[in-house]
Amino acid sequence: MHLKKHKMVILVINEIFEEIKKEARTGIVKLKDEDGEFPLRTAFNVVDDIIYKNIPNIYIRDKERFNNVLIQYVSSVLDFYSLEPTRDSVKKIIAYSFSNITETDMYCFENYLNKYIKFYNTKFNIIAGEKETSLGTILYKVEKQSIMQETPYCFKSHLEKNNSRYSLPRISFGINDDICEIYAIQNKDSIINTDPNYNKEVKEAFRTINSGISKYRNVTPSFVITLILFLSFLKQNDIHKIKVVTPLPIRQANRSEVQKIKINDYLMKGTLDKMSVDTIKKSFEQKLSMDEYNSTVKFVNCFNRLKLHFENLFYVNINNQMIIDILNLSTDNQLLREIVKEKEIDINGKISKYSSC
Repeated sequence: MHLKKHKMVILVINEIFEEIKKEARTGIVKLKDEDGEFPLRTAFNVVDDIIYKNIPNIYIRDKERFNNVLIQYVSSVLDFYSLEPTRDSVKKIIAYSFSNITETDMYCFENYLNKYIKFYNTKFNIIAGEKETSLGTILYKVEKQSIMQETPYCFKSHLEKNNSRYSLPRISFGINDDICEIYAIQNKDSIINTDPNYNKEVKEAFRTINSGISKYRNVTPSFVITLILFLSFLKQNDIHKIKVVTPLPIRQANRSEVQKIKINDYLMKGTLDKMSVDTIKKSFEQKLSMDEYNSTVKFVNCFNRLKLHFENLFYVNINNQMIIDILNLSTDNQLLREIVKEKEIDINGKISKYSSC
């Protein structure tokens, strides 16, 4: 970052951090963008002398060290997104930095920020590739994500055949030294130009992946496809270890805050009777429970499921975090074999890892 910009960040960062600490305790952080002010529905507490029981508490062990790391973090994000170091940009960066903390990270926030500095300082020269399968061509690429997402990068892929497309789930990840940390696997991308016949062909082929599998049947076959494609991609880029990151309690708490605010809005407007509001509240609670299940149990089961197809993946658990070594990817399933054939992967560009500031 340019020296002048760096000095501007230092001047405002402590003031903004203190502001966010106070606002977060109320459940709403006030942010601004091009369209004016908007609230970030979030609740957490940075521990000074007060500890709250009903919201996540984050501990700062060394204030001076923390300030130095926070400045580096903000500078890295400003550079990554080519943002001007305005007060609004800096506040948004700091506010969203809390979203992806795990329960372990809460006790060493400086280490958490250092990890994300490495995430943002890992550069990708244009990386895209394709792989021929019996279902058509799988095309994949790495893209930048919004600061509101779990990680700076995501891995996107889709099947293509005769101008029809079938989108696969995207994977949110960051590279920390030689470890790929995966934060989410989500069906975010719409299916474009897919005719019903191709849709049926793909789904029938995917169902063959469930053959002989009795455990973790709640994992959708498309998630298995995407995940093993991504592991194969990492292996080709000389990254052989992944870390599964979950849960993210502040993200989960944020969903709860949003739902509370929506329900209160209905009550304040008085346009719905109590029975209607109770029905909406129940629907919100069910969705919240499903979101929590998908982001924790189902997410972890995606990786447990891989072990059933690729027995030579090596798993260990460290501080309740799953670590997987990507060894030789061999499997009896024909479709999965097509995906992990290394000689068929066509990569344009390589991951370039830079040390943090």
